[in-house]
Amino acid sequence: MSVVREMMSEPLSQTQFVDDTFQYQPMPPLVPISMAFVCLSLLAGLSDLLLIIPMVGIVLSFIGYYQISRSRGELSGGVLALSSLVLMLLIFIAFASLHLHSYATEVPVGYSRVNFNQDISQKGFPTENGQPGIHPDVAKLADQPIYLKGYMFPFRETKGLKSFVLCKDSGDCCFGGQPKPTDMILINMKDGQTVDYHEKQLVGVAGTLKIEPTYDESGLNPVYQLDCKHFAPAKTWY
Repeated sequence: MSVVREMMSEPLSQTQFVDDTFQYQPMPPLVPISMAFVCLSLLAGLSDLLLIIPMVGIVLSFIGYYQISRSRGELSGGVLALSSLVLMLLIFIAFASLHLHSYATEVPVGYSRVNFNQDISQKGFPTENGQPGIHPDVAKLADQPIYLKGYMFPFRETKGLKSFVLCKDSGDCCFGGQPKPTDMILINMKDGQTVDYHEKQLVGVAGTLKIEPTYDESGLNPVYQLDCKHFAPAKTWY
């Protein structure tokens, strides 16, 4: 009788062993997605705007890891989710530091950063006694060494430019619009410098601002001018 019992119990224990060995634990879809974001996050080194990629990846990997930790062992992939989270945190910190350093060092020594849109364009030309004039905040910038960013207005010539019009955004210069007088500055290269046209690329210029209405070869009539001593593609967009 005992032999029969042993024979009956043996298959049961083997079946239980197989079930325990090959028990399937599903992995949340966010885990492989967050792993893909680790690779995509490397693009953040190209531009500060792309820092949004590791930020999104950090959120996704954290949610995935949280789901696994709350599943009481029913879900797998915790190590992968945590590894993705840590890697994207490191990538974000590294590239954010790189872009902040670029922002801090892109202004030449002796020049003050000015926001073209906020500090000049949006000020407009206030009217007094029926006559438009220069905004007091902009007038304070006259004859001051400043640094600002903008987009080059296209000319017939694209090489060896001694002067060009800088627009506050890409709307006018890149799509054939007519810039408003407040949205453009005539850039005059100094010390024998010349520059080439940079299409649809944000550039930075540094020099002395002058408020002298003029008529240039582009057919525009800029009110503001800048005697430029420094020209380079902008390192950051803000």
